[in-house]
Amino acid sequence: MSSVPFLCQGEGQGKAMRLVCNFLILCLVLNSCATVLHRELVSSDDVVNLDKKSPFLKAHMLNGEVYLLSKWEVDSENKIILGEGSLLNINREDVQTGALEVSIDSVALFETNVVTTSPSIAAMAVITGVSVTVTAICIANPKACFGSCPTFYASDGENLTLQAEGFSSSIAPFLEARDIDALYRVRPEDGALTIDMKNEALETHVVRYVHVLAVPKPEDGRAFVTADGTFWQASDVVSPRRALCPEGECLEALTAFDTIERYSTTDSTNLAEKEVLDLEFSNFPEGNVGLVIAARQSLLTTYLLYQTLAHMGRSAGAWLAYLERHSREARSSFQKMNRVLGGIEVLIQNDAGAWISAGEIQEVGPLATDVHLLSLPKSAASPEKIRLRLTRGLWRLDYVSLASLAKPVEPTRLYPSTVSHSASSDEHVRELLTNRQDVLTTFPGDQYTLIFDVPHDSQRYEFFLESRGYYLEWIRQEWLKEENLSRAALLFSDPETALRTLAPAFKKIEPDMEKLFWRSRYAK
Repeated sequence: MSSVPFLCQGEGQGKAMRLVCNFLILCLVLNSCATVLHRELVSSDDVVNLDKKSPFLKAHMLNGEVYLLSKWEVDSENKIILGEGSLLNINREDVQTGALEVSIDSVALFETNVVTTSPSIAAMAVITGVSVTVTAICIANPKACFGSCPTFYASDGENLTLQAEGFSSSIAPFLEARDIDALYRVRPEDGALTIDMKNEALETHVVRYVHVLAVPKPEDGRAFVTADGTFWQASDVVSPRRALCPEGECLEALTAFDTIERYSTTDSTNLAEKEVLDLEFSNFPEGNVGLVIAARQSLLTTYLLYQTLAHMGRSAGAWLAYLERHSREARSSFQKMNRVLGGIEVLIQNDAGAWISAGEIQEVGPLATDVHLLSLPKSAASPEKIRLRLTRGLWRLDYVSLASLAKPVEPTRLYPSTVSHSASSDEHVRELLTNRQDVLTTFPGDQYTLIFDVPHDSQRYEFFLESRGYYLEWIRQEWLKEENLSRAALLFSDPETALRTLAPAFKKIEPDMEKLFWRSRYAK
């Protein structure tokens, strides 16, 4: 912590630096960021085994709220918990304080803290780490341990496949977001679309809703969605005739949506180093033209998230609670790293032959390949060449094409007709995923099957998944040895330097990370 005063000195500090400095100083004043907390999770069915020595009890409710209790006791006969403390809503704002009564039947999970040093920090730390038993893979390589937002599986006509992942960048309540993913390979059967929503990670998922959007598509065409949520009917979809990557010709990997991906490895000295891919097209579509890219991110962003939480260490909950209370500046700090890494920038040539930006495709998520549409400017009416500029080792590209955009169309919103889960009322969960007001909270290993009634002529529609929510990453015990608040501050205030500093460490685990990541999914 001796470097904290040095970091906070000087004039002209940006908002991000002021934000992290304020938090670091708060930790010094409270002298509690180094506190070691032993945490234990207990299900509501096992309430008799709560550790009575814990001075604080957290009750994570089914609706996403959290009770923080002290001087608590269990009334088994009436199935309630009595105590003094606070009730926090899903945005972690105080809604009630004082003497409280908690219905055990409404609790998803209890959390006890046997050792704690500061009630003020304990009240803030609603998302802190837990002691968990992880797989051998996670212990051997904690940064390769599987993590994800909700994953969505559906049939492609032959197999149940991963089709989408929801709100991948929403790692805290103040980052809650709506996400639209193309179900490009889905095949409904008998007038129904069945989707399995899973929590396959050591995380808490808070889901506000899950809907399916049915978009009419033209005969012999497809439908796509742009980043602003506009749905387009498209025809004359054509693949490039050449694709030149830094390693040479890479056309074969980009001509079909077939899980054969083009990807590279990161630079050994700078994780933000860029590369370019040059595409050449013939038979260029006429009229309004869009570039279609099917892609997912590599595990670089997952590593950076894990590394940030590792540097936050035992104070991760206090960090996130503090950032949440300063959400405008915090959101800017989170976005700063995204801006440095960048998305897939699309460039075209002007009349003078210079490359100019036509826009950027950006979406966080390393699990499911999503299909993106970028409408090209009118000046790109007949170019033969398109250039992609992207961060090395950050993107895995599956498919690229150009399409003639016919007209924007409005989707039909479909709500789940039935929802099944072994531990919940079907109708209750269906209402939670439909009404947008309440939330569904899921924990590791949870799975829900959602059935949507679709038009019987479903082949005339393109289907998209719309979800909204956020998720809370659990701190792995193995990360705590890397706790370093100054380095955590650097990730927020100077991501360019942080990405150069972290490059050697990431290069050591990069070759095996994808394989280990997928093998460490959590299942009950």
